[in-house]
Amino acid sequence: VPSQNQKTSSQQGNKRDIHVDNLVRQAELKGVNLLRMPLGMERRKSNTTKFNKKKVITWKIELCFHTPTAHTTSSTGDNCNDDGSKEHIIPKMLKVESQMSETSTLSEELGKHLDVHPGNSTIRSQLRSFANVPRDKLILFLKRLPCSSAAPQYYGLDRDATLGENLNGKTVIEFPTIDVVLEEDREKYPLFIGELY
Repeated sequence: VPSQNQKTSSQQGNKRDIHVDNLVRQAELKGVNLLRMPLGMERRKSNTTKFNKKKVITWKIELCFHTPTAHTTSSTGDNCNDDGSKEHIIPKMLKVESQMSETSTLSEELGKHLDVHPGNSTIRSQLRSFANVPRDKLILFLKRLPCSSAAPQYYGLDRDATLGENLNGKTVIEFPTIDVVLEEDREKYPLFIGELY
């Protein structure tokens, strides 16, 4: 006979499964193929993405800023790959937003880090290579999944479109990791066939 603790643990697990299944279902209805990692995996545990009472998905997102100095390993140690693999091409700085509404634009999200706001002078200083250029000189990419780690391909994203619009028709593992690069580094990110600017 299961103990009370075992019953409680099972009930909590069932609630989590229902929540996860609903999130996957709601993402699918919005055109996003949301893949979940096994329980216990760090990316799964850290995912704060939710489907709220307003019937809107608020995504956890990672903005991975790649500085323009090529062929230098990352000094931060941050892993910007969403498949768990390690990749050090150019230095990276990872900024995390725990709850970004699917109705917000990527430009609005960039502005939180790059525009002048009270208390964000340190962040702007760290990202000065990006803050000091016109916003249209920043290129945003999302890695195509599944994709070979030896020959990755990327989708170009629209800064002025909403997060939901940008994720439509794409596959995401837990939450999106968006690469932010300067226009001069665009060629380092081969686009998926059919992607146009």
